[in-house]
Amino acid sequence: MRVFLGLLLLLALTKSSSAIYCLCKDGVGEKELQTAIDYACGSLADCNPIHDNGPCYQPNNIKSHCDWAVNSYFQKASQVSGSCNFSGTATTNQNPPSNLVTGCIYPSSASTTSPTGTTLTNGTTPAFGPTGTGGFQGNGASSLVISHVLTHCFSSLVFLWGSDVRLGFSHA
Repeated sequence: MRVFLGLLLLLALTKSSSAIYCLCKDGVGEKELQTAIDYACGSLADCNPIHDNGPCYQPNNIKSHCDWAVNSYFQKASQVSGSCNFSGTATTNQNPPSNLVTGCIYPSSASTTSPTGTTLTNGTTPAFGPTGTGGFQGNGASSLVISHVLTHCFSSLVFLWGSDVRLGFSHA
């Protein structure tokens, strides 16, 4: 029974692998959406799919293109907290946009590519960051690793305790 409870706790503590997307909010003005597109495409995002004849070019409207740009940025930024805000223009969602055309596949998990600097193609640094207040510091990888390690250490201790492996102390 203790082994079962230990395994159950271990499963409860592991992170689920559900999809997460970053999408532009409805009702945001075109100027703000374009600013988000310009920032995302000028830094981390891969915006080739929303160019003419790209697989995600249709529907050809600013909201759909903004959805692609901020989501690409968010995935390449490893879904770091704050990387899906764009001055309140975007938010996370568990569902992709409902207006996707056949052949347009939205990434839903963090990219294996590391984030790079935010210098635009014209050599300038944008004033607009993902949070609109100077961006985020670092890529958050160290806190994610620490959290993951602590979860596994705690789970291992609970498992060992529940399976009657003696750790040098007794429990009731």
